[in-house]
Amino acid sequence: MSIRAQVISSVNEKGIDEMGPNDLIVKYHSVDVRTRSRLIVYSNQRAVVRVQGQVTGVFDPGAHDLQTPANPVSQFFARLQYSGNLPWEVEVLFISTARHEARSEGSTQTRELVPMRYQVAYYFTISDPVKFINSIQFSELKYTVNDFAVFLSPIVDQSVSQVLNMISLNEVYANLHKITDAVTASLRTVMEEMGVNLLTCRIVRLEPEDETMRRIIQFTAIGLDPVTAIRARLAEIMAQRSDPAATNMMLGVPYYPINLVIGGTGVIPTTQFTPPMAKPERKREEGSSQES
Repeated sequence: MSIRAQVISSVNEKGIDEMGPNDLIVKYHSVDVRTRSRLIVYSNQRAVVRVQGQVTGVFDPGAHDLQTPANPVSQFFARLQYSGNLPWEVEVLFISTARHEARSEGSTQTRELVPMRYQVAYYFTISDPVKFINSIQFSELKYTVNDFAVFLSPIVDQSVSQVLNMISLNEVYANLHKITDAVTASLRTVMEEMGVNLLTCRIVRLEPEDETMRRIIQFTAIGLDPVTAIRARLAEIMAQRSDPAATNMMLGVPYYPINLVIGGTGVIPTTQFTPPMAKPERKREEGSSQES
């Protein structure tokens, strides 16, 4: 962003608004801002002006004229060196007042030490820009929703862990509302101190980290008993490996390959099953008929 005819706004020279949908703060910094500079604040924005590091005003959407500090020292230098037009260091922070969504995710464990993975989504708006910029620290020209989510992640993790660490795995989803209430209460307390209004909060994902554990829970949710659910998961793994015994694992019946021979390998020839004494018995029968 740069000054165009002493105009300060979040729109650059190409007409593109630097305030993106994922941005909370866009910083404009210049030491060439002079008296009667024009400040343009667009909709869904508020502007905080800091002069020499001190907040001097908060501006709503619209056009505003900036003034240099009215003190004898600045007026003296203005008359001597700058012919009444004193340059002063100014920071204009454009704060988004739109509705934003942030997500925090992490991992914790249940009472049985089963690792659980979670993701929490919360929706908020910035109600007090001065409190917000005084509560955070950023070194870039922008402060995004992702940066804010990283800042709040330890608070979310603590709230989720306080509930999950005290319940067993089979009680997790029955106590989902307790986790949501705990996270909402913690976030609302912290956000109010930062000048942020929390609209709502919800648990997007809460599941075991182990893939096999997740699949067994899904199978039991559709009505399978735990033993059948375990067999179904094993059959799924075997099918992914092209194991021909996958169907037998699912049905719970033994699998006997056709070419299996106890004590050896290969296919048993069918001629070995011919009784060896069948032919001599026929000769004995013929001899007895001749004697008679």
